[in-house]
Amino acid sequence: MLWIHFVVNASFGFALGFDRESPGLMRRRPRPRGESVLTRPVLVTVGAGGLAITVLLLALIELGRHHFDSVGTGRSIAFTAFALFAAFECRSETDSVLTTSTFDSRQMNWVALTQFVLAVLVTQLDGFRRILGTTRIDARRFGWALLAALALLLLWEAGKFLARRIRNA
Repeated sequence: MLWIHFVVNASFGFALGFDRESPGLMRRRPRPRGESVLTRPVLVTVGAGGLAITVLLLALIELGRHHFDSVGTGRSIAFTAFALFAAFECRSETDSVLTTSTFDSRQMNWVALTQFVLAVLVTQLDGFRRILGTTRIDARRFGWALLAALALLLLWEAGKFLARRIRNA
């Protein structure tokens, strides 16, 4: 798990630390002392997102088992899909990433490009495969990972759309 964190998540967390500030951040009222950062909407979003990611990744492992006759292939497809699920969605609880402002941070763009390259290399280079326990996947199997990452993106965007509607109601 630690290697997965270092390869997949740590670089995005680092880039988010150097990301541009949220518009209007300094005009917001401070959170009352003792109020949790994990508000109910955040907990619901994280819980629903985590459930969706879990179900999708387990489905990819089952796809590998039944369609490609290999749990290892399914795990590698799932790992790649997880690595492709970019941190751009984490920049805001409600703002869509389907805008040009998503790409206004040079650090995030470089990290996203690096993550994409690493997502490919973790199943192609022997060293990564040994460390992470992945297997080589071809373009067709990589396509399944891309499709899964796209499905996660669309689910997350639907959740953000609902959050915006509820907030503005």
